[in-house]
Amino acid sequence: MSYVSVALTAGGLLVVAYRMGRVHAAWHEVHAAKHGVRQNRREAWAHTVRLAAGIAVTLMGLLVAGFQLAALR
Repeated sequence: MSYVSVALTAGGLLVVAYRMGRVHAAWHEVHAAKHGVRQNRREAWAHTVRLAAGIAVTLMGLLVAGFQLAALR
């Protein structure tokens, strides 16, 4: 066997092994990204609910204050 064929075979095996490792890592990255999207969506909805509740409480307080001021006149 010549040295060139041995070098090409070794290089080819390294390339194939590298590509197989990258494919495996890519599947892990896809799974992590899907999980991250779900987590970010949950956090966004939690912030939205808290914001909506705060706005509702503020508007109710202003409404009650307005009625009390109107009742004083």
